[in-house]
Amino acid sequence: MILVTGATGLLGSFVVRELQQRGQPIRILARTNSEPTIQKTNVDVVLGDLANTDSLCRAAHQVTGIIHIACTFTHPEVDIAAMETLLKCWDRGAFVFISSVDVYGYAQWIPIAENHPLNKTYSSYSYGKVSCETLLEEAARKRKRSDFSILRPPHIWGPNPRCLTKKGLWTTNIYEKVYRGEDIILPGETQEEWSQFGDAWVDARELAWVSVECLKKPLGLAANVINDHFTWHDLCTELIHITGSRSAIRHSNSGSSFFAQCWKYSGERLQQHLNFNPIYRWQDTLAEMVTLTGAFQKNSQ
Repeated sequence: MILVTGATGLLGSFVVRELQQRGQPIRILARTNSEPTIQKTNVDVVLGDLANTDSLCRAAHQVTGIIHIACTFTHPEVDIAAMETLLKCWDRGAFVFISSVDVYGYAQWIPIAENHPLNKTYSSYSYGKVSCETLLEEAARKRKRSDFSILRPPHIWGPNPRCLTKKGLWTTNIYEKVYRGEDIILPGETQEEWSQFGDAWVDARELAWVSVECLKKPLGLAANVINDHFTWHDLCTELIHITGSRSAIRHSNSGSSFFAQCWKYSGERLQQHLNFNPIYRWQDTLAEMVTLTGAFQKNSQ
């Protein structure tokens, strides 16, 4: 039986689906307020959360593998304590930890490969992720185990409305402006400038496949998981086209500094270890996201 934390979230729901397709028994840790959404998943449910040590121990009892996705995003002390608890309960099978490319902070060179220095001070989120990665690596080293994988995804997108509705996400902020027909201001006054500004993404379905694949083929190290890269200009252009919005894109160096970065990552390590060759294009996944978000908003009215 495989334990999946964060199973009711965007990535977690696709991990559960991937495990079910492979006929794998599943146990999930879920908060009480998530219970109505998981009754039909036909899995063993342990109610609790990352802050509840007892529930974590019950969830991890006698499992044969762990895929740890759950994260508070804003309370690293809770995430770190939860990792410590899960590692104490890690007896059998592989441990797959979903980290983030945020552990690198701002790029010192590109493309960013796994040997790039980690940056705990980039944000509270990166502090928690770097700390949890270190705990897992130290536990594995002390026990002379190599059956673990640390996966570092960038933006995670998939056919789910929360990709464009979850507060705090840059994609949500952009979508809301496009939905209202407002202009989008991006940095770079010339095409030569703004064509350098972009980021990376991974489809939740492909990250789910990688996560489950790592149960039987552990990496024993960290690996970036990316589908491809995009520019913010191209993303906004495509979003305006899909929605039929009247929004316009204006380029100005007074735009957000977040968008004035060149985030490029190497996916070579994962390709070598798992022969990972993603098939989804960001344009197609974005179209799925917009369609499902529109239906979600209509049903919510």
